[in-house]
Formats: sequence, structure tokens, C-alpha cells
Amino acid sequence: MHPYFNPDDWSQEVLPPQSLLLIIGAPFGSCLVVLGALVLSTGIPSLLLLRATPDSPALALLRAYHAGHLIACALALLAPFLYGALVVWQFRVWGRKLGRRTALLSIPALTILAGVLLLSVVVGAWGVVLWRAELPKLCVQYSADIRQIEAGELEQMTLLLDEKSVPDHMPGAPSDDLTLHRRGASGRDTDFEWVTLRFPDALDFTPVSDSFCVAGQTWGWNWEHVQRYQVSYTSNFHLVTEITPVD
Repeated sequence: MHPYFNPDDWSQEVLPPQSLLLIIGAPFGSCLVVLGALVLSTGIPSLLLLRATPDSPALALLRAYHAGHLIACALALLAPFLYGALVVWQFRVWGRKLGRRTALLSIPALTILAGVLLLSVVVGAWGVVLWRAELPKLCVQYSADIRQIEAGELEQMTLLLDEKSVPDHMPGAPSDDLTLHRRGASGRDTDFEWVTLRFPDALDFTPVSDSFCVAGQTWGWNWEHVQRYQVSYTSNFHLVTEITPVD
């Protein structure tokens, strides 16, 4: 037997059960913290809306979700580095409690497990948040719509409304975060093609009852007999900022 190798060194005395807390707890704990932060970031827009002024519901929605998506993008980009920093920090904290030798012997197993879980962090942060949810692209669109409202350069059309209204969420928001309603509209400005408009729930608007597009009638008949509306909305998300009936 080699004089420097003694199987008895791998007994509980060398690697006590507490070392599993370091080997398993540090990577898993760090992974849960990082992915949990990404999940919790989806609630940031709702918090920002609590402080929003009611002057422009559309602008308030755009600013809140734009800020939330920017924070989510930053967290996603920094997630692997934040994960690594948390693993190192926990190793230093628990390493002092377990002893220098035990901590050093835990490094190989800790490194392997931390590397495997790093893939989960990268896939969860970069794959889901940045690629699948397309948050960087959405941030650009949000920013463009915000500038459009602030500059007063909105799309303006005279349109007829569809009777059907569906609760909806802002682009990129969770499906249960219902802050607006989606409704179809059409008119001469769209060559009588249907477009989808998003109406913020806080927008002070109630359509004229029993005056929507009638299925089965011609567009000419609808244009003459159905209530028309002057609508101002953004180019990217078709978020309505103002709508008034046309006499």
C-alpha cells in the first residue's frame, strides 16, 4: 500500500456529515436564490403601478412594465455571476465552521455539483428570460411606445369597435397579470381590416351600448349605422391612450 494513501482517511472523521451541507447546500441554495429572484422580478411592475399617477393609464403601464423588464434582463445577464458569488460566499462561511481540511476535501464534489447547477441557472436565466420571453426586444418596443406618447406622435384613426372584449396582460407579463382588455376594431383607415387594440383597465372609457359592428351586414352599412370612435394608440402594442365617440 502506498505510504501516503490510507483509506481510513475517508472516514466520517475526515468528511463529516456536515460537509454535505456545504457540498449540496451551497450550490442548490444559490441556484434557488437566483432563480427565485428572476421569478419575483415579474411582480415589480405591479408594485410600480401602485405609485403611478392616473393622468395617463397607458403611459403608466408602459413605464412600469418597461422598468420591470429592464430589471429582469439585468438579473438574467448577471445570474451566472451572482450564482458563482453566492457559492463562493457560502463556501467561505461554512468552510470556517467545518475546518480547513474538510473544506478543502469538499472542493472537488462541490465544484462538480456547482457546475451542473450552473447550467440550470444559465438555461433558466438566458434561455427562458432572454430568448424565449424576448425581453430585450420587448424593452426596445416599450421604450419606443413611451417616447411616442411623450412626443404626442400617436397613431390616430376613426374606427368601429367589435363587441367582444377579452381580459389581457401586457406583452411579456405573466398571463394572470390582467391589466387591460383586448378588443378588435376596423374602419376605412385600416381598409376595413381588423386590428387589435389594448385598452388599459384604468382608462376612463365605456363604449356606447348596442352600437358595435354587426356580423352579416356590409362594411358600408356598419360605417353608416354603428358608432364610430376617434382612437389614439401606440404603434407597437396598440395601447389606447385616448378614445372619443365621433358624432
